[in-house]
Amino acid sequence: MIKVTKEVIDVCANNLLFEISPEERDTTLSEFDAIATQMSFLGKIKDIDKAEPLTFPVPDAQYIMREDIPVKPMDANEELKMVPSRLGNQVRLPKVVG
Repeated sequence: MIKVTKEVIDVCANNLLFEISPEERDTTLSEFDAIATQMSFLGKIKDIDKAEPLTFPVPDAQYIMREDIPVKPMDANEELKMVPSRLGNQVRLPKVVG
């Protein structure tokens, strides 16, 4: 694997028709350094190459997960009757972002 340097980042950005600022280049370089460090750490784990890939997070999931059963959704007007504040056919919520 090639070493990622500022020059490599500049060449890649140019090939992808990006204009990259020196600050963006430095950020990208530090991100690649972090990824390389993590990959190096993972590579040092004993017998990592013998590990089975995880294909599903829960073993035998088909036995513990319920079958999806289609149901008829509630009518939108019935749902809107239950909300404390509405605007037309929309639910009105308090402003949370300034």
